[in-house]
Amino acid sequence: MHIVFLTKQAIHAALRARLSGSGVLVAWADPADKARRRSVWFTETVEPDVEPTGMVPGRRKPSVLTADVTIRAICVAPGDPVHAERGVWELRDQVDAAVMEEFDPGTVPGLIDVRPVRAVVTGGESFLGTTAQCDYTVRVRARLLT
Repeated sequence: MHIVFLTKQAIHAALRARLSGSGVLVAWADPADKARRRSVWFTETVEPDVEPTGMVPGRRKPSVLTADVTIRAICVAPGDPVHAERGVWELRDQVDAAVMEEFDPGTVPGLIDVRPVRAVVTGGESFLGTTAQCDYTVRVRARLLT
């Protein structure tokens, strides 16, 4: 649904504003160049669920859309897993602040709210060194006619 795309655009702008000047690469999708030590981008968007909220005459019915959008944050710290995980938790806090404080749901017509639903942090080794990653998922709810 187009409203999910518009919401992602607004969240992306909030992320860029929040993280500008911090040395964090903010990309729309997985950046091919992972040379930066800290990066943030969108991964998956789970298919929206649309539920009718009322019966009215005509073909289009008022509905509530729900979709999950995942934002990935990565921190690379060669040889130092504690530093990598600390860095990714700091990035997670910045992503949360961008979504909950910088992002204005009123900028997307029909949007009800955006709420964090989970954050999953993992660590490991990659060709770049010790890497920690956080998948931060937000639930998007909107009203529309279907």
